[in-house]
Amino acid sequence: MKVLLVESEPEDALFFQDVLAEIESGRYWDKWVQIETLHAATCSEAIAILRNETLEVILLDLDLADSQGIETFRAAQAQAPEIPVILLVGPEDGELAARLIREGAQDFLIKEQVDCLPLAHAIPNAVERHRLLVAARATATTDPLTGLLNRDGFLACADRDRKLAERLSRRFMVMIAEPRSLSEIASAHGEHRRDLALVEAADHLRNLVGPTDVLGRIGATRFGLTVFDTDRESVEEVWARIYGSAAGHRILIGAAIFDADRPAPLEVLLDLAAMDLAPGALTMRR
Repeated sequence: MKVLLVESEPEDALFFQDVLAEIESGRYWDKWVQIETLHAATCSEAIAILRNETLEVILLDLDLADSQGIETFRAAQAQAPEIPVILLVGPEDGELAARLIREGAQDFLIKEQVDCLPLAHAIPNAVERHRLLVAARATATTDPLTGLLNRDGFLACADRDRKLAERLSRRFMVMIAEPRSLSEIASAHGEHRRDLALVEAADHLRNLVGPTDVLGRIGATRFGLTVFDTDRESVEEVWARIYGSAAGHRILIGAAIFDADRPAPLEVLLDLAAMDLAPGALTMRR
């Protein structure tokens, strides 16, 4: 297994190399694997290695001498989208790491907490998840009518975010949206006009969500949305904004909030949101 360690601090780089050597000793995985560690101290050195080496995983410090934060990850991802990335971050960078996981990173570890066991656990999991993601991308995950994620694509992304919310103890909201009177539209004007109403609803919902929120068509007439609680906008504020705007476009909204203190699986959250999906409903299921 070839691992690219991108770390600018010499002492940290030596520590991670020692950890990887300890993992290679065979005490942490059921099957012994030889680990070859390649080290890059800068983003440009990492890009050069990625161009010339076949790798299994990247351990990436985001703050390098020639690149910082989000741009470091995006540069690595652009060069080698087929290689899973595990972020190495400071304790204050949990929110940034969560955002980058939603952009495609497979996992993150707090540098001060890294030891053999968490890293030995993270590496094979990241490799396997990325393999499954690449396989999923090879199949159709886009709804042909609206251009949104289809049900399978939405469920995969939404479940990833639910697990992330539980891990970070963050509040997380699942919403279901459904345009009103679609059957009446189809009866009066035909299926083409009903499909046009679905496309219009999809476009309106697309304008209401952020770039890292998840939006998909999850049924013949229903859409699914997921959003995280943030410092800028709580899930209640998101709900009020989307509910008010959607009502003006004759779109029903149901919602359920995930609480890390009482974690519920995605299927339960979707069922609760569906129960909340009714004309005049003004409360969110919790």
